[in-house]
Amino acid sequence: MTYTTITLQRNNFVARLTLNRPETLNAINGVMLEEIRAALNEIAHDDSVRVVVIDSASARAFSAGIDVAYVKDLDAWGARRIGQELHATFGAIRVLEKPVIAQIDGLCLGAGLELAISCDLLIASDRSQFGLPNIKRGIPAIVEAALLPQAIGIVNARELAFTGRNWDAAKAERRGLVNAVVSAAELAAEVNRWTEELAAFSPRALAAQKDILHKWMTTDLETAIDFSINTVGLNWTTRDQREGMESFLQKRKAKFSGE
Repeated sequence: MTYTTITLQRNNFVARLTLNRPETLNAINGVMLEEIRAALNEIAHDDSVRVVVIDSASARAFSAGIDVAYVKDLDAWGARRIGQELHATFGAIRVLEKPVIAQIDGLCLGAGLELAISCDLLIASDRSQFGLPNIKRGIPAIVEAALLPQAIGIVNARELAFTGRNWDAAKAERRGLVNAVVSAAELAAEVNRWTEELAAFSPRALAAQKDILHKWMTTDLETAIDFSINTVGLNWTTRDQREGMESFLQKRKAKFSGE
């Protein structure tokens, strides 16, 4: 497929999905949402991909949020549809059976923050800014912003949603919004270290773990625990699981095949 608002590259077990509307600071519009979903579908069916990185072609932003020109004239039903489109896209990131890393350098605001928080790990440069400026335009934060209370606690989620203030990268790290902060010059290398670490693990175990984490977030406690137990039982039948146990007993590095 030919993409116009993103690019998709694959190399050494890693798929890199790059937001590519630098002239708008990667403002999210309908075409971008459709293309992200299409790229995720490609990745889902590519067994060579073990880890996904979402990054930006802009030198100033991961994403500055929704494209105002795209949504400003919507009626009530149109606004509802856009919310559903955003949820379908961000939800596809959350249920993709491969870990997704957000590589954030610059502004990460509004729907851009919702996209980032839908990823499994967030690695940021020290010049990044995070926020939900929606309230400054008379619009409440919605969609995957609902993940923020689980990610950073209700008190911090209220601060972002009520004030519309940006957090710098240091504050975002202190509040648990991102996993690591490094200089902009070190960002690519830091993300590569994370991808190499994850890519060395069993793809089946990673998929199972991501599914388990999703259930922990979206179901009640007993259902989540029961699902975890059953999923581990299924994972016990894989070749990778046997390789992991045997390599431990033999005191050698495991070699996972994805089977």
